[in-house]
Amino acid sequence: MWGRRLLYALTLLAALLGQLFDVGYLFHFLFFAVLALPVLSLLVSLPAILGCRAALEPGELRVRRGGRLEWTLRLRSRTGLPLARVSCRLTAENRMTGERVRLRLPMNRVLPAGGRSLVMAADRCGLVECRAEGLRVCGCLGLLALPLPPPPPAAVLVYPVPEPPGILELPEGLGTPQPVPRGKSPSGEDYELRPYREGDSLRTVHWKMSAKRDELVTRELLEDRRPLPVLTIDHFGAAETVERALDRLAGYALALLELERPFQVRWAHPVTGEARRRDVTDADGWEDCLTALLSDPAPLTGRSILDSPLVPDQDQVLHHIHITGEEAEHEPI
Repeated sequence: MWGRRLLYALTLLAALLGQLFDVGYLFHFLFFAVLALPVLSLLVSLPAILGCRAALEPGELRVRRGGRLEWTLRLRSRTGLPLARVSCRLTAENRMTGERVRLRLPMNRVLPAGGRSLVMAADRCGLVECRAEGLRVCGCLGLLALPLPPPPPAAVLVYPVPEPPGILELPEGLGTPQPVPRGKSPSGEDYELRPYREGDSLRTVHWKMSAKRDELVTRELLEDRRPLPVLTIDHFGAAETVERALDRLAGYALALLELERPFQVRWAHPVTGEARRRDVTDADGWEDCLTALLSDPAPLTGRSILDSPLVPDQDQVLHHIHITGEEAEHEPI
């Protein structure tokens, strides 16, 4: 843009000198025409500029560590008119590591449906958020520019590489290949029979047994007696150590999901010490847990989740697995 402005300034100076040394009307006309060019070019481009909207689109929402991150800045115009020049700055920041990459992204002769991409390596785990800043659209001569509203930021989750299941050591009862059934009654059923009480749903009535006993009998499901796995992890330390712990955590999580075992993931905010907790029952719950986990900062030092006791809910039995970059410690609670 500055090169175009310098060329325009030289042209305007030449027109001014011509007007000073020539009394004819031609140089007067040329001088005022050159003087009005920036405003006229902006007015000509104004419909395309006002009808333009920017969108920042990620290539993929989830990328495994070691892959590639990509965002594309696209411009859409309701008028269908081309834009002369668009420029902006793209900033990609990893919320967990704090690493930040800035790139100035000039775009020349951009069509409304066109765009430019920012590509970078996904070297570290974390939630990487990309923002477009300083978005400006020039007139057709590239002399004056107007700002455009920035698009919403776009985030990509760089998730860990799960540790292979063969390396993990699931304790007995957690690593059973088949789902462990609920508590059994002496008859081998997952419910027990009791007399009907006011307020019981008719759906729970065992009609065959009620006919035999000549009174209403209700089925009452037995509670799940299995311990609930609680995976804890410290969210601070060297980047390599934290990522090894995340890889091991992902391995445990996927192994438990394969067994259809609900579990909890707990960690502490490394600065405030606030305890974080996520209950995971399926793949969507695990992705939500990863998003929250990888959004917190991971400094070199911080507060440990082991500083606060793990309190079970009511009569719940917990099996605590604390995961580090080196090993996992099992502790029934």
